[in-house]
Amino acid sequence: MRVLLTCYPANVHLYPIAPIAWALQSAGHEVRIATHLHEGFADALTRIGLVPVSLGNPNDPEPVFREDAGMSAMPEEVDAYAKVMGLDPEEREHWICFYQYLIRPISDYLRADLPYAGDLVEFARKWKPDLVLWDPVFAPGAVAAAASGAVHARFLGSMLDWPAFFHNKLEEHRTQLEAAGLVANPYAEAMRPLAERYGVTVDKELLYGQWTVDPLPDGIRLPTDQPKLPVRWVPYAFAETAQPWLYERPERPRIALSLGESTRRVVNGDFGRTPKLFEAVADLDVEVIATLNSRQLDGVQRIPDNVRVAEWLPLPQLLPTCSLHIHHGGSGTAMPAVASKVPQIVTDTDESNMLRLFTPAGNSGAGMISADHDVDGSAAVAEATWELPAKHMMAPWWSRYVTKHGAGVRMNYQTMSVEEIRKQILDVLHGQSFRAGADKLHDIWLATPSPNEIVPALERLTVEGRGRI
Repeated sequence: MRVLLTCYPANVHLYPIAPIAWALQSAGHEVRIATHLHEGFADALTRIGLVPVSLGNPNDPEPVFREDAGMSAMPEEVDAYAKVMGLDPEEREHWICFYQYLIRPISDYLRADLPYAGDLVEFARKWKPDLVLWDPVFAPGAVAAAASGAVHARFLGSMLDWPAFFHNKLEEHRTQLEAAGLVANPYAEAMRPLAERYGVTVDKELLYGQWTVDPLPDGIRLPTDQPKLPVRWVPYAFAETAQPWLYERPERPRIALSLGESTRRVVNGDFGRTPKLFEAVADLDVEVIATLNSRQLDGVQRIPDNVRVAEWLPLPQLLPTCSLHIHHGGSGTAMPAVASKVPQIVTDTDESNMLRLFTPAGNSGAGMISADHDVDGSAAVAEATWELPAKHMMAPWWSRYVTKHGAGVRMNYQTMSVEEIRKQILDVLHGQSFRAGADKLHDIWLATPSPNEIVPALERLTVEGRGRI
């Protein structure tokens, strides 16, 4: 069969779906992956051995960097929804992740005035895929499937299923939301203009696919009523020539420190986290491999002698040689540790995930990113930046998952002293129970069907889905 994948053009979205694409291709299916091959991403896609389909002009900037780009919702609007829906504190945090963090990038590539969605629909109509497997943050894949008569499903990648999780809550409170002057379903309304352009009905199937392929473990998924096809997350990052020193037995316990891919291109500094961690490990009899770039090292005054900085080192190569992984709580950083049976320390804070507007602009400190446009995307906000929380949005749930299974601990680096951090690192590094917990997570991971093992299910579901179109 012909399978068309869509992917938001960023490495954190490409890495998880690549093994699915390889499995389909290895089973004899024709596979294409469509996205905006902008300058910062084109090489990434061609390196993984798949056939790319270029959407739009590769020389154009990403929509998020356009002068007419939209802006994330203001905190007051976020909380207005939370109040009407009666969300508890944890549900509110999930709502923030969905409404403040995801709706805007989802909307970027749904814009009917930009070429990406139209190019995707045109390609799908010509190529006639049997199955479209689409990234929820690159949602025109759903419209392209419907417009071309293909079966379609979502691939969640590194995110929780926030869109489906809130569908029923939004519908239950539709009348109250509309009475409060709020859009009853922001995701559906973001999809609607493009769908109507191609005569496609905006219904639950369009929004959430006929089923969903989910690579995150059961203990971290959100409960929804959408059909799910679990798949093992196979860690992947761009292959690099093997470093000889990685395969020499370390003379001291080796610790990996990784803060992920999401913000390393755009955010300077690390909220004071890295300097504190470096101070904590400086006098320990360990070897630390810190996969940090110059932005992430901004503000670091001294790199200890026992720390080796490697701007880029694939975690699937590094982690099997390590005794501990300290990281920021992103899925793409946590899952390789699970696959390598390595105990984890997940750095987190007690603050909310809420983005807040910081003025005046020009502050180059950690956690400041530009916010160039008003809520409706129509007018610039003079001298404004977003102040980011000092943690990854997935950190609370990954720290809970790791801790629950005894495979590591949560580190609140803001409230803990250097001495407390040092003791925590030593406790996890030398604690037999944490290694047993890491083994347990690895067993759960191995028990999940591999990408190759779900191919027959994808074939069957596609045939069954054809009968419903």
